[in-house]
This record gives sequence, structure tokens and C-alpha cells, in this order.
Amino acid sequence: MIRPAISFILAISPLLITPEIPWSKSKSGGGVIVYTRPVVGSDIKEIKATFELSCSLNSAVACVTDIANYPKWIYATSESRVLKVISPTEITIYQRINTPWPLDDRDICGHYVMKQDPTTLDVNITTHAEPKLVPNKAGVVRIQFNRTIWNIKSLAKNKLHCEYFITFDPAGTVPAWMINLFISEGPYSSLTKLIQEVKQPKYANIKYSWIREKHQ
Repeated sequence: MIRPAISFILAISPLLITPEIPWSKSKSGGGVIVYTRPVVGSDIKEIKATFELSCSLNSAVACVTDIANYPKWIYATSESRVLKVISPTEITIYQRINTPWPLDDRDICGHYVMKQDPTTLDVNITTHAEPKLVPNKAGVVRIQFNRTIWNIKSLAKNKLHCEYFITFDPAGTVPAWMINLFISEGPYSSLTKLIQEVKQPKYANIKYSWIREKHQ
């Protein structure tokens, strides 16, 4: 019962880049490769995943930032919503994660920032936890540290190469060794579903004023 709970706490969290430590492949299949490596100063490993999406840059961003749709593809997410639209490239969100007994559910308040490199046209999405955006809920553990990075590069028309990084602390009393044991499961499950979810027709014709397609 604990394994599914831990798996998703992983699927929603952050990143500390430590280039001197090599990555080790942890899990692969369905077009997704997940790597892990130790993080200096933390008992919980960092995660990196690589995969390709068959869509435009606009469609990829539309799917990844469709917060209300997260329960359909992000592992164990039971609730997700936008708290505030700060600008076309910046939002804050709330997300709740179901965890089976004996663990309490987790939730997170996140801050998303999106940008496109004007030269390479690569898209970057970063998120970090802002735990005080909404009041804590009884019986739910608020995640205090959660940081993710999405790097999305256009290789050809409707062909994207993506890198996803995550570093986090799930809070509460879950032992680090147990988190590390299942650390690849949540991101792997979520990203394999994302590969299919991004093909939904509702994302096909979305255009953002701040995104230029590299390949038409």
C-alpha cells in the first residue's frame, strides 16, 4: 500500500543540478527513460527523464499547463486547479495527491514560470513550491520543497525532445530509503501517459503569443 503513495509524491516534485555526479538509468519503456542520482545535502535522489512528444511546442505547453486535467495523467493526483494567472507565462496552482494508508495525503502549492529562448526557440518551464499560498488542510501534509524543470526542444515539425528534472522533499515521516526505492515509478507512469495525452484534439490548435514554432 505504501508503494503507490510514494510513487506519486515523486511524480510532482523538483531539481538541484549537480553535474559532477553521473546519472544512473533507473527505468525505461514506453518512450520514457528515467535516471536518478544522489543530491549533495539530501537523502532523496534527484530525477531526470527524457522522452519525445509528437506535437508542436504550443500543444506541449497547453497540455503541461492544463492544470485541471492533471488527474488524468499525473500519478495519484486527485485534485488540481489554477490559483492565479499572474501573466500569460506565469501562474500559481494547487494540487492534491492521494496516498493510501498509513500515509496522509500530500498537497502542494506551486508557482509556474514559462519562457522561450529567443535564439534556439527551446521552451523552458520551471516550477517551485510556495507552501503558504492557501491555508493548510486538516489531515493533509503540505509539501514544503518541490522544484521541477521542463526543457522542450523542437527537432522537426510535431517532434519534440523533452527533458524533465525533479527534486523534492515529500515532508512528513516517510523514510528516505523508501522514497528512493520507488523514486522512478511516479514520473515514469505520468510521462508515459503524457505522451498520449498531448495528442488530444483540444490541444492541437492552441496558440500562445509568446511561443514561436521552430518548424512549421
